[in-house]
Amino acid sequence: MLCERCGKKEATFYYKENVNGTVKTYHLCGDCAAEMQKSGEIQTGFGEDPIAKMMNILSGDDFFGGDDLFGKLIGSPQKTAERGKSCPLCGGTFHDFVKTGKAGCPRCYETFEAELLPSIQRIHGRTAHNGQAPARFREENEKKQKIAGLETELKEAIRTENYEKAAEIRDTLRNLRNA
Repeated sequence: MLCERCGKKEATFYYKENVNGTVKTYHLCGDCAAEMQKSGEIQTGFGEDPIAKMMNILSGDDFFGGDDLFGKLIGSPQKTAERGKSCPLCGGTFHDFVKTGKAGCPRCYETFEAELLPSIQRIHGRTAHNGQAPARFREENEKKQKIAGLETELKEAIRTENYEKAAEIRDTLRNLRNA
């Protein structure tokens, strides 16, 4: 694909911007991308960071579905994606996500959650973050985890018809949620 700006060189940079639901996309050559970045038209953040440059180069290929390493790890999510499904905020499709390896906006992760979870599970071994959290979030996260555990216990107590234990758990949940 040729650069959309100069029309002469091969486009090696893909830039997608979502500002309050207004989406702009550019396919640019390196020179035009650098020029637009200097003028402030785009903000790539690709300065001299070689890793970021490599990711940008990779994003021009069929990042997930091709015969490259990522395609072999993840498989072909195009087969599992719902046809015509698109993000309500940016309008991106799962095919766009597969092709570029980039989400159009944070809402894309929610929209395409069902398609992404199996791949994330295969690559990372889990789908929930189990690392450290900043101190200001740690207490809230622990509370959420405790509530989730108690809800599971409550369902089990109801299933086994242990209503006394279920009532205790219900009260504990109520106190936790109101605290």
